[in-house]
Amino acid sequence: MTATQFDALSYEEKLRIVEPDAPKLAQFLTWSGTQRHITVYAVENFYAELIFNVTERRLEAIIPFDTVDYLEKYRGFMSKLDGQIRGLINDPNPFDNL
Repeated sequence: MTATQFDALSYEEKLRIVEPDAPKLAQFLTWSGTQRHITVYAVENFYAELIFNVTERRLEAIIPFDTVDYLEKYRGFMSKLDGQIRGLINDPNPFDNL
């Protein structure tokens, strides 16, 4: 499965793929603006970001992405990513040189 194929699935289908079987690589809460619980999964040859709105208690999105550069937007909410996430696709950790 590719990220494009995954993105075409319904929320229910995406959840059936990520939640029971895909390894969780990161979990964190945002603390500014709307509170969200973010979980990052490794799914085959890509990653998936699950965004749960804590305030409204609803799933906002499940977004596939290919490189850890996508996670730069969360830099302030998480510690340095461990080697496990970059080892899957051999991308450099964008936080290593900061």
